[in-house]
Amino acid sequence: MKERKEEENSQFWEYVDGKPRISHSRIINFLEMHGFMRLKISNSNYVIVRKQNNRLLETCVGDIIHFIGCHLKTLRLFDVYEIFAKGVTTYISQQKLNLMKIENLPSDRDGKFDSNFYFENCYCHVTKDGCQALGYETLPIVIWENRIIKSKYSIPLNRNEGQFEIFCKNLTKGDDKRLLALKTILGYLLHRNREHGEMKAIILYDEKMTLNDLANGGTGKTLLSKAIGVFRDVETFDGKEIKSGSWFKNQRINLTTDVIVYDDLNKNVSLENFYSMITSGVEVEKKRQDAFFIDFEESPKILITSNYPVKGPGGSSDIRRRHEFEIANYYDADFTPEKEFGNRFFDKYWHEDEWSKFYQFMMGCVQDYLKYGLLNAPTLNLDKEKMRENSCTEFVEFADSFIEYNRWIDKRQFESDFKEFYPQFKVVSSHQISKWIQDYAVKNGGDYERVSSGGDYNFIIKRKEVRNV
Repeated sequence: MKERKEEENSQFWEYVDGKPRISHSRIINFLEMHGFMRLKISNSNYVIVRKQNNRLLETCVGDIIHFIGCHLKTLRLFDVYEIFAKGVTTYISQQKLNLMKIENLPSDRDGKFDSNFYFENCYCHVTKDGCQALGYETLPIVIWENRIIKSKYSIPLNRNEGQFEIFCKNLTKGDDKRLLALKTILGYLLHRNREHGEMKAIILYDEKMTLNDLANGGTGKTLLSKAIGVFRDVETFDGKEIKSGSWFKNQRINLTTDVIVYDDLNKNVSLENFYSMITSGVEVEKKRQDAFFIDFEESPKILITSNYPVKGPGGSSDIRRRHEFEIANYYDADFTPEKEFGNRFFDKYWHEDEWSKFYQFMMGCVQDYLKYGLLNAPTLNLDKEKMRENSCTEFVEFADSFIEYNRWIDKRQFESDFKEFYPQFKVVSSHQISKWIQDYAVKNGGDYERVSSGGDYNFIIKRKEVRNV
């Protein structure tokens, strides 16, 4: 009885002298009764959505026209359909849809200490203490439709490690501490919350970056970002196309974007270009639309992959905004995960039980992140590569051979020996070499001190303990 009453109230047509007539105002009422509304995203910008079963789906004028047309054809009201089709732009336009009710933009982000993964048959609630599968009738919030993973969740048939977990172990040299650090990185990117206090861009490198001045592809960085994309709304940009000095307007970023990936970042782009996005939010400018701003709490996290040390202005501000990790070169263009496991990850032929193990592993990564936060792993070659970028390969090789830690060294003699070994650097100033020495000390985890007295100039690098995971 209630459904019939609602259907009558949503009827936007009537017959006058046997001819159908469509009411402009009642067609708006019809759309609202079927869940269509406008969400406010800024003072002057709105997005049209449809709400069904506590799920939001972004829509547009074309979708609304199609919905009305299908509704009339389902009721076999072909005469009303004909009237609607003839005057469709009269009845439905962007201006007419501005009459629909406005609601504030809801948030379906994760809580500070938990995370949700939405499957077709249930959702999984993850905390640092475990994971629980729950029915949607217990879900207390409205979520965007594209949060739903197009798969059903089930517990794996056995407890053996899944292929993706083995893949991650290979990327970390089988080192449990490095694996845990990588898992917290994946967990950080999967956790759709910005309150945890870690405002950082994740930067992934190859262990053998810039070997022989050649990029080493196929190591697994892209598969990690694809794994994130199974669960979250990921937007990937070609990092090679981003030029320093000319920025972009983030046209492809949406309200639901969780992670932005800059794949293979251009060598000349500084992390400083991303600072505002990391700590303040994201401005989005789409074609023929007003720009709008996504506040920090709702903004996506950033993942960068690079074959070179990502530049930055240095100092504590720069260090605070980056979290770097090196991927072991277990895989390459010839030896791929597909060759090792005999199948591809994430395609329709991947075994159902492997999917289940993958889901559990990734949700376990969120557990580890909620438990430990972002963990650091000892660098492999990154510090040495940064030193080469800041000085030169010859200086790093010379310093490795001739600097003894915790011993005073005559700086003038050190400089003279270096220029004797490498005459091409005779024009380099003493001031510049001092900066190279200081950078070498920092990158090797040492404290640099100097003393000058009576024309003598000595320095010492006191080695500090390296803090592991």
